[in-house]
Amino acid sequence: MEGMTFRWQTEWFRMCMPLFSCLLEEAERIAAGKEGDFGKMGDLLGQIEHVCDPVEELKNCHYAGQMRNVRSALLDLTQTDQKAELAAYTLLPFLWELREETYFWGCVAEDAQKRKAYWQEEFVSHHRRVNPRRTEPKKVTIFIPACNHLDYTKQCVESVLRHTDLRACELLLLDHGSQDETAAYFHTIPNAKAIRFRENVGMLMFSVAFRACCGRYLAFVSNDTIVTEGWLSHLLDCLEREENALSATPVTPFTSNCQGIAPCPLEGLEDFAKEFHEKRKGNWRHRARIMPVIGVYDVAKLDTMGFGDRWFQTMEFWDDDVSLRARRKGFQQFLCTDVYCHHFGSVTGGVAWGKTLAAGRELFLQKHGVDAWGQGFCRSEDMIALLPEMKLPETSISFLAVDCGFGDSIFEVQNYLKEQRKQVQTYALSEVEGYRGDVFPFVQGWHTAVEGTAAALANAFAERRFSLILTEKSGLSGEILAERLLPGGYVLAMDSDLIKYLRLAGRKGHWSLWQKM
Repeated sequence: MEGMTFRWQTEWFRMCMPLFSCLLEEAERIAAGKEGDFGKMGDLLGQIEHVCDPVEELKNCHYAGQMRNVRSALLDLTQTDQKAELAAYTLLPFLWELREETYFWGCVAEDAQKRKAYWQEEFVSHHRRVNPRRTEPKKVTIFIPACNHLDYTKQCVESVLRHTDLRACELLLLDHGSQDETAAYFHTIPNAKAIRFRENVGMLMFSVAFRACCGRYLAFVSNDTIVTEGWLSHLLDCLEREENALSATPVTPFTSNCQGIAPCPLEGLEDFAKEFHEKRKGNWRHRARIMPVIGVYDVAKLDTMGFGDRWFQTMEFWDDDVSLRARRKGFQQFLCTDVYCHHFGSVTGGVAWGKTLAAGRELFLQKHGVDAWGQGFCRSEDMIALLPEMKLPETSISFLAVDCGFGDSIFEVQNYLKEQRKQVQTYALSEVEGYRGDVFPFVQGWHTAVEGTAAALANAFAERRFSLILTEKSGLSGEILAERLLPGGYVLAMDSDLIKYLRLAGRKGHWSLWQKM
């Protein structure tokens, strides 16, 4: 693959590289409709196992499970008359993931400096699609993974079949180590591509789905959801209209990150979803962080940043990782509050969630050096409630954000002002340079307050005055804040008392709204 290197390969991995290359060449031949040497492929896998099995670093990852998945796929290949399809959608992606699992955990993961270099220099090239030219491109690849819970899976798949025009779509149904009849059910769905993992290998399912897809967009649909009429076309509308959009996600109940509402009874779901869309059409909210129980992604943009990272073995915080990397590429993720789909609520992952959450948060901290749940990672409902109290008559708004961390509160203010048909010029300052990458792509100016926030407030952005100042830093001088405001301008502040210099216009929880008269 173009641009791919294996900078940190060890001597034992170097012995495996030609074996993997031969395996991939054979799989590509079969995917192209040519004859393959299955005996040779089995022998090559045996040689890789001989080299890798003694490697201690591979004992605590999914190397062994993925090797069993590859062997099972190879066996299935000998027993089907759809060899090209199975090689393209299953064997090739499985082999790419086996090699990457072996390389990352065996050669890279134990050393923090190697991990950092890998993420900066190799991750993207190692996680691109495998062979998108193998068939006529589709507009959308819909990817539904399932691990047991067949009753929920059937409701999900049947809702997709009922409410989606599949003529421009390919449907990938991924059985992720189920012990029930999921695999047999998937094979009854007309025109679907069934990908079967005999072993559950965590995050690898996301990379396999991405490597296998041939659509311009990849729609991830969790098997504990039910989609509604127009779900896909509405989400695509957002992606096609917003130039920098990476993903679009609907409102779903039983979803954290302020993405959900109270559930609608299933018997009234369709009428509710239709009215929900009509009342809110076009209301798309740029968010710093998205939890995609259903999410549609722009594949070309994913190709520039990579999708799921196997580092997040607990399956927690992989979406925070995607969100952070997207922001730092200048891509936006939208919560489409005009689309409602049903979510039953962590049917597959809910049991383990409490045990894995802290571990996933620690993995995020080790990778990025910041807490995924640090300042500004998620909007405050109290802050949102105060926005309608502002009376901003001008059509052009100059907006300053002060120490707002990852920036979700900034984006929510921008969302609100956009809904009010205001033209917004946004400026941001922070004492933490590390937040620049999360905010800078979405503002007109940035200032790192190395001299401290108070001094920066007095001097940053020359003589500019602002219609609105947002701050998540308590204890700032009301006098300095007032000096930077235009007459009639507002300060939206967390845990601050500015009564000596500004008029209190509203209070909600830890947030207060102040106005300069």
